[in-house]
Amino acid sequence: MVLYRRANRQYVAMSRDEVWHFLRSQRRVYLGFAMENGYPHVTPIWFVIVGETVYMRAQDYKVKVGLAAKGKACVVIDDGDKYRELRGAVMWGRSRIITEKRLIAKLTELFEAKYSDRQWKADEMPKDWVKERSGEKRAFIEFVPEKVDSWDNRKV
Repeated sequence: MVLYRRANRQYVAMSRDEVWHFLRSQRRVYLGFAMENGYPHVTPIWFVIVGETVYMRAQDYKVKVGLAAKGKACVVIDDGDKYRELRGAVMWGRSRIITEKRLIAKLTELFEAKYSDRQWKADEMPKDWVKERSGEKRAFIEFVPEKVDSWDNRKV
């Protein structure tokens, strides 16, 4: 069971439905992991949502892929500029690398639908760069939240 709560006493929390609606409206989350040396590894990353599970993809050689396989992660998302507009969520949970071919196919379609207008286009990039990228393999990361803290200052 996922625990939903406000980030701290000064904030008003989003409901479970509001958290997921907010996430679906965004383009990027920050994905964080604890590294062996104790420092956090945090990176912005594109994502899609299926149900109440967050999926991300990256090149299979990236540090985040190795860290995701260890099973614990944090996802952060926020929005707004002025205090009364600020809203966001911090989610702690479990991560894993996806290997199921059907799920990978479904996720690939979802990523294409959400980000096709933001992807790099081969004719806009240097030829050597395109050649190097064409050989890269993708890894898909699944994140299932266990605890969610949120805030929505628009409710204050």
